[in-house]
Amino acid sequence: MIPRNAAIGAGVLALAGLGAVAYYSSTARASQPALVAPATAVPGTDLDPVAAAPAAQALAAPAAGAVAAPVAAAPVRERVVYRDRVVYRTTAARPRYYVHKRSKKHSAMIIGGSAVGGAGIGALVGGKKGALIGGLVGGAGGTVYDRKTHKKVKQE
Repeated sequence: MIPRNAAIGAGVLALAGLGAVAYYSSTARASQPALVAPATAVPGTDLDPVAAAPAAQALAAPAAGAVAAPVAAAPVRERVVYRDRVVYRTTAARPRYYVHKRSKKHSAMIIGGSAVGGAGIGALVGGKKGALIGGLVGGAGGTVYDRKTHKKVKQE
């Protein structure tokens, strides 16, 4: 069992090594300039086949005992593109909120109405003294209600 696993592991490593060699050799070739003369001749430029002939001959017949040397590539001009991008963003409008404040007159009506209601119930239960206590309790309850609800945040 162990020799079979060793053979499988060696095969996997060999395939990975071949894949890495193929990748790096293909990218190295892609980055080097081509040494083939163009189809149309343009005298006085890099596209002149007469000027490119020595490079083509160097590829055709290497000398015995020659040492490989890197070929100097012509400087590559990079193309610079300037773009002014206009980005339009459409978002939903945020809801607007405003505070609705109660007028002083309306606050007085709420507190007074609560006091009158409390006095009426107090009078029914306990007479004059009940009316006085009911009016105080109703007025206090109306004040608490008015102060808690006098600023309402509303959405447009």
